[in-house]
Amino acid sequence: CPSSSGKPNHADILLVNLQYVSEVEIINDRTETPPPLASLNVSKLANKARMEKEEKLSQAYAISAGVSLEGQ
Repeated sequence: CPSSSGKPNHADILLVNLQYVSEVEIINDRTETPPPLASLNVSKLANKARMEKEEKLSQAYAISAGVSLEGQ
């Protein structure tokens, strides 16, 4: 669906759980090709994942050392 925020390079995605659905009827089928996905900055994503992992490990070490919540 077009973006509800009005941004032209965004889209709303609707997910439907079909586990209990017994019959599906296609009302309107899209024939045009969707726009290409934006390229990902893999190094930036890897750096972010590494930083989050280090932060979680630091928190785990603080908890195991008995540091209070205020000290963390």
